[in-house]
Parts: sequence; C-alpha cells; structure tokens
Amino acid sequence: MKHSAVATTPSETQARWQQMHRRYAVVHRVIDAGRIDDLDPEIKAVFPDRAELVRALFQQWTTLIGGCVDFALEVGQDHDGADTLRAAHRAALRRAPALYRLIVQESATPLGARLNDQENLRLAYAVGLAHAGETSAQAAAVVSQILASVDTPSTPPTPSWFRTTVDWITGRESNSVEGLLT
Repeated sequence: MKHSAVATTPSETQARWQQMHRRYAVVHRVIDAGRIDDLDPEIKAVFPDRAELVRALFQQWTTLIGGCVDFALEVGQDHDGADTLRAAHRAALRRAPALYRLIVQESATPLGARLNDQENLRLAYAVGLAHAGETSAQAAAVVSQILASVDTPSTPPTPSWFRTTVDWITGRESNSVEGLLT
C-alpha cells in the first residue's frame, strides 16, 4: 500500500525552528561574505530590519567570546582579569576573524557602539575588571583598551567558495573567474 504525501502545514513549533535555522543560515552567509548586503532578498525575508541582523551578529560574537572567557577562567592559571580577557579574545579571533571584522565595522554605528559597550561591561564583570565606584562606561572603556591591545588578524575576510560562486553567478560580485578558482 502506497502512502501519499499529505501536505500539512507545520506546527507553530516547527515554524519557529525553521525560522531559527533560516536566521542562522543568513547570519553565517553574511559572515562568510564579510559584509551586510542591504539589498539581499534573503536577509530582508528573515530579518525585519538591519538592526535585527546586527543584533544577531553581535549575539554570535557575544556567545563566542563569552565561551572563550568561561573556558579561560575555568582552565587558566591565576592570571589577572586583563590576561584572561586577552587570552579569550585571541581564542575568539582565531575561531571567527570574519565575524570580528563585522563587529568592528558595525561598532562605528550607534547601535553597534551600544551593543559593544554592553558586551564590554559584561566582560569586565566576568573577569573581575569592574570595581566598586566605577561607572559602567569606565569599566567598558577598560575592557575596550585591553581588547585593542590584542593583535587582530590582518587577512581580509575570505568568503566561502559557495558564497563566492553564488555571488558571481548572480552578478553581485565583480570578481573574475580566476578569483573563484583561488
């Protein structure tokens, strides 16, 4: 007996999971591309506005560096907070240099600057650099100075071969065919 495929609409939970997976895929495609393409229809379909995409990118970075800080605190020796933060930042940079470049670019915008300050304040508390009597801005500034002292990768972002090929086929990139083969 053959079963015919019955077209059913996904449940609310399934729809949420599908939306989450679409968001995840778009965020990683943006990271691979190394830039936010405001004209990309997939971005517009998944994120209601650019601010939501920027928040999602910052959440990716926050999750990554937070995990690196937690790991450095758990397995690290008795270093001070600044050393722990530097080690965690280097580890996060090794794992996602393209994401970090996007974060730096977006930190020049008002939303990005606010999100960056919030993350720096959270990191200050996590590694013990926030002290009584300091304002939030002072604690965030200390973390910002420490992170700025860490050498960042100097290589330009390299999109995935798939993203580069799709961009070339759709005409969004002006790279030559030779650029696709390298």
